[in-house]
Amino acid sequence: MPRCKKDTQVELWLAAKVTDRNGKVVSRQRRRRSHSYVQGWNWAVCAQFLGQSNPSPPLGPVKDTSGINRNLRTCGNPFRCNAGAGMTLYGIRVGTDNTTVAITDYALKAPIAEGTGPGQMEHQAQTFTRIGVAGNVCSFKTERVIVNNSGAQINLREAAIYMSVFYYPTAGTYICACRDLISQDVPDGGSITVTYTIRIVA
Repeated sequence: MPRCKKDTQVELWLAAKVTDRNGKVVSRQRRRRSHSYVQGWNWAVCAQFLGQSNPSPPLGPVKDTSGINRNLRTCGNPFRCNAGAGMTLYGIRVGTDNTTVAITDYALKAPIAEGTGPGQMEHQAQTFTRIGVAGNVCSFKTERVIVNNSGAQINLREAAIYMSVFYYPTAGTYICACRDLISQDVPDGGSITVTYTIRIVA
């Protein structure tokens, strides 16, 4: 009998790079497979597949990044994470907690706030590459530079993607798509660049 073709895979990959205040690379987490999609991702996908503004029965509840239960509905701007400078409601985020990832995670355990005060970092605008196809792989990348001007080293232990997903029933609902453990210490004046790659492999 002929061999069965392997299943198509939707993959998430993560890399991180830390530089000092002079731009010198001081630490690097090379690209590795992420196994850390959390439940919010599939809740969002399911809501869009249903294509209903008021599904019955409601799709949910699922916790948003503030821990509030939401019944999800479709909207015209799903899966948005193209955060501008200073925006922390959505986009790539980092934090300091190393609790093991669980499918029920709905946010970072100890997210870094925006700013230059103690324990804070400055979030730059998130960037994207265009989708590309090479052989049997279709992929794109998104990354964000986050700068430490807090006056002290910050030890980062988690990363995530937050999405602005739904505008009903209230404007601005934010869902955590994935959460990963990292181990990167960012010196004062330095920065971390977190890169996620989303790939479909046929």
